[in-house]
Amino acid sequence: MKFSTKVLTLLVATTAAYSHNIPVKRNNFDKCFSDLKENSTCLETILTAMTNKTFNKSCKIYASEKCQKFYSEVDNIPESCFDAEDKQKGLTKDGVRQLVAQFNYMCVKDENDRLCPLPDITINHFYNPKFSGTKEEVDRDSFKAIEETCYSKKCTDALVEYDISMLNDQKILEMMSTHSNGESVEDFKKYFEDGHNLLTSKNCTEKAGTKTPELYSDSHKDSTSDGSITYVKMSSMIMTTLSVLYYLL
Repeated sequence: MKFSTKVLTLLVATTAAYSHNIPVKRNNFDKCFSDLKENSTCLETILTAMTNKTFNKSCKIYASEKCQKFYSEVDNIPESCFDAEDKQKGLTKDGVRQLVAQFNYMCVKDENDRLCPLPDITINHFYNPKFSGTKEEVDRDSFKAIEETCYSKKCTDALVEYDISMLNDQKILEMMSTHSNGESVEDFKKYFEDGHNLLTSKNCTEKAGTKTPELYSDSHKDSTSDGSITYVKMSSMIMTTLSVLYYLL
């Protein structure tokens, strides 16, 4: 299967780099967490980059009835959780909704209860503190993860759902365009449409169930990441994503 660079950008940059772990002091959110009361763990969870050690716990919290209700009512999140003075660099409501969509995909496992290929390479490679890959290495490893995704219907369907959720959210597309290196809303729509078409093509869907997807961590046991938990800032995640976009295009 042949993938264009822009499709690689779509499937990797917008699903992987959005939760790149950038250290942020917890006291930046003390007032926010205090105002959220019992819902503080719901926001804290999606603001924390996943590692192998925290994956199951994070996804369990994310999927809880309490947190799902919280995520469906983003407009009710206290203003103390957002940066009123600099919406481009601080956490925004659209940013929270993007992270919710991100977690919804990241937490899906394949038919054998294993991580899907893109979340696996995200956690175990791209977020490894020692990662210093070249463009060629990023292209190669991303290409492999995308190809392997097609072998799991659950993983493919989850990524298709993610693409559709982005296509249907004009505000998130506008946010991504605002923080990009000149990419328009229509450009981002095209990337997600290309990804959707690729994943729903016969060339991809006919592979489902024909073998178990190979994961990056299967052949890199010694280099998988169990990094410490860190809080993430929306501006940092956006800029990380868009730097990858710029890097790969």
